[in-house]
Amino acid sequence: MTALATGEWINLSIAIATVVMAAGTFYLAIVTQKLAKGAADGIQQAERHHQENLRPFCVLDFAHANDLHPFGIFDSQASRNSIPICGKIQNKGDGLARDVFVYLNARHGEGEDGAVRLTRPVLASGLVAAGETAAIEVQITERDIVHAWNGDKWNPTQVFHAIAGQTYEVVLEYKDVFRNPFRTVHPRGNWTNPAPNVGDPAVRAQMMVRPDRPSPIFLAGTQAVRTLADVPAPPLTLAPLGDDHQF
Repeated sequence: MTALATGEWINLSIAIATVVMAAGTFYLAIVTQKLAKGAADGIQQAERHHQENLRPFCVLDFAHANDLHPFGIFDSQASRNSIPICGKIQNKGDGLARDVFVYLNARHGEGEDGAVRLTRPVLASGLVAAGETAAIEVQITERDIVHAWNGDKWNPTQVFHAIAGQTYEVVLEYKDVFRNPFRTVHPRGNWTNPAPNVGDPAVRAQMMVRPDRPSPIFLAGTQAVRTLADVPAPPLTLAPLGDDHQF
């Protein structure tokens, strides 16, 4: 085998150097990509922590509330013209709460699917600073009833003067300074598992007495817009046929 000429050695060296440089460039690209991803993940994590540290947590302190009237004068003084939600909003979180709305829910089961809206959200306060307490007096009126489309026109899903009795939850919905939505659910009574027969007045009355005053429930996100019209009708139960039935 003849020795390689000087020019061939030079060409071979250049080819090897080119391969090494290409491999080094590829390695550097991978390392740079990983560093960039790590930096981006770190920035996102820091942003999440920053937003979590500035979360508001608003709760309602109902005026004249007791075991029989957990929503205070909401229950005892509701009229045919309006349902008052009176008391104070307290922001127990570390961040500003903005666009604080309140609405009323019925409940027909556990979880998000069990809650349905009776009324649309009504503005309670524009801003509530961290640690601040603000007095409110919100009037829920007949125009605030949630309507459902029956294929021909929009109809109310319930009679207004019955809303106070149907309401199981008073919900505060608000945003933080980053416009992330949150909710605080104030339950009327204790919910049991399995779900009780809320159609039975005696059972419903028992549920609405809450001697231990359940704590408000803090949730992130907005509630799905479901109304009484979305609740499936209970299954029909047929009485057993006796020997004396005629057809």
